Amino acid sequence: MKVHTIVGKVLGTLIIGMVFGCSGAEESSPEVQHEGLGTLTGVIRLSGDRVTTPTIVENSTDPEVCGERHSLQDLVVGPGRGIRYVIVALVDVPEDSFPQVVGEPLTIDNRDCRFTPHVSVVTAGTMIEATNSDPVLHTTHLYGAMERNFALPTAGLRVSRVAEGEGMVIVKCDVHGWMQSFLRIDPHPFHAVTDAVGTFRINNIPPGEYTLEIWHERLGQTHRSIRIESAQSTEISVSFDYR
Repeated sequence: MKVHTIVGKVLGTLIIGMVFGCSGAEESSPEVQHEGLGTLTGVIRLSGDRVTTPTIVENSTDPEVCGERHSLQDLVVGPGRGIRYVIVALVDVPEDSFPQVVGEPLTIDNRDCRFTPHVSVVTAGTMIEATNSDPVLHTTHLYGAMERNFALPTAGLRVSRVAEGEGMVIVKCDVHGWMQSFLRIDPHPFHAVTDAVGTFRINNIPPGEYTLEIWHERLGQTHRSIRIESAQSTEISVSFDYR
């Protein structure tokens, strides 16, 4: 496997623009917003107008199934230059503010020789299921806050474990070296991953002052202070400067 193209170089410069707005208006969300708690919404964009593409690699392992070229999905920019697969998470939430809930199970699928989803966040205690949708051997090998290696030799096989630890996890396939995804485990549910247009939403945050961590696999990480008001919405806009 060799790198075919890598577009540009990240210098690690971040231009952060934060717009805080308080509104009592209810916003649509699949999760119910509880009375007295706040909401954090926002968008993460790439600054400038430079054309960017994910890294492409050439493959010689199981090419009849996996193909000869793959995108690493390490920089996916959508409409309005919104960046997909950015993790946003509160990092200093008091323990007595943790809600006693467990999130929906997370399935990490080996499909088309790629991990799906590419980036995810879960609360500790959530069930994680690894599965294989391809007719070749894959492994779902977790490195970092949670150490596990799930061998999935046949299509349709499923293996489950409870998410444990706290922090970032890199997910790799020991057979196909380009396959990589990222998982963050937190002791609370105050986190999100940006969608195809770079937006995110975190509901039911207790009012208070927090530190928000913003992380992207290729563009880096930064922290910013935010304030969440009772029964109101706070908005944040972040721009990564890519050179």
